[in-house]
Amino acid sequence: MNNQNKVTNPKVEVPKTTDMNDENYLNDLLESLKNMVNNYSYALNEASNRPLYDVIKTIFDETSNLQRLFFDYAFQRGWYCLERAEQQKLDETNSKCSPKVNEMM
Repeated sequence: MNNQNKVTNPKVEVPKTTDMNDENYLNDLLESLKNMVNNYSYALNEASNRPLYDVIKTIFDETSNLQRLFFDYAFQRGWYCLERAEQQKLDETNSKCSPKVNEMM
């Protein structure tokens, strides 16, 4: 990935030691929240009744929102970098998916 394709913010430097720093803690928390969101998604698919589904959905939404909040925090500090999609890749993906989407309609 070259620098032109990066979407990032200036990085907030943290101490480089063998101890965990703020960036390490945040990355660990983000990974845990992502896993929780995935697991709640499975639980939603398997919920046996509506009241159970509603409880799990509330927890899913709250966890998903919290994960997004921490992602935004990491991105603002330059601890998370995104890759800008090239137009050619977007066009290729669109041309592959469009016929499938049209079949479903």
